[in-house]
Amino acid sequence: MPPIARHGLTAQLRRLATDMLALCSEPGDVPQALDLLNASYATPAAAAARARLKADPAIAPLVQERYWGPWPDATQLASLPPGSLGHVYGHLLADQGLETLPPPEIPPGADGDATYLQRRIRACHDVWHAISGCPTTLAGEAALNGLTTEQLRWPGTALLLAADLIHRVDEAETPGASGVDVGLAIAYGLELGASTRSPLLAQRWEEAWERPLADWREELGLTALIMRNPFTAGQNNGADRG
Repeated sequence: MPPIARHGLTAQLRRLATDMLALCSEPGDVPQALDLLNASYATPAAAAARARLKADPAIAPLVQERYWGPWPDATQLASLPPGSLGHVYGHLLADQGLETLPPPEIPPGADGDATYLQRRIRACHDVWHAISGCPTTLAGEAALNGLTTEQLRWPGTALLLAADLIHRVDEAETPGASGVDVGLAIAYGLELGASTRSPLLAQRWEEAWERPLADWREELGLTALIMRNPFTAGQNNGADRG
C-alpha cells in the first residue's frame, strides 16, 4: 500500500476508534454517531455494501434514476389522514423538531451513486422508524440499527450496534430508561430486517404518504412481527395517532 494511502487509512481508523470510544460511553450522542457514519462511508466495507445494493434488482432502479419524489414538510405530513404513513411520520419528525431532507446535490466528479445512497438512507431513517414501530428512544434506535445492518450490511450501523452492546455490558441497570433491554431491541431489529418481503430501501414512500401505515406493513409482511414488538409504547406504534 502506498504511504499516502496508508496514512489515510490510519487517520480514518483513528477517527472511527475515537467515535466508538465516545459512543460506548454515551450511545445516545447523535453528533458522534453521525460522525462515525460519515467516516464509515469511505471504507472498503461501505463500498462493498453499496455494490450489493446497486446489484439488488429491487433497489437498482431507484439508484439508476436517482429517485426522489415529493417530501412535504412535517406540518403537511402530520395533516394527512390519521393512521396514514405520512401522518405518523410527520408527527414523529415534529416531536423531534426535525424536517425532511432535500434531494442530494451531486457535485461534478463525485460518486453520484454513493452520494444518492447515503442521502436516501439518511432521509428514510425516520420513515423506517414509523414503518417498524421502533420509537426514537435509545433502544428504538438500536433496533433500527439492527434492521439497517441486516438489510444494508452498512458498516457504520454495525459499529453503532457494537457500541450499544458494549454500553449494555457496562450499564449499571438493565433494561434502560425506555423499559426495553437494548439487546432484545437489537434482536427485534435484526429479525425485522430479515423478514421484509421487499427491502425498505426499495420502497417509493413518496408515492403514497396518505396510504394507511397498516397497509404498508401488511404489504411488507411485517404486521404479525410488529404486533409482538418489545416496546412498551403500545401495540399500535403510532398507527392510531390523531
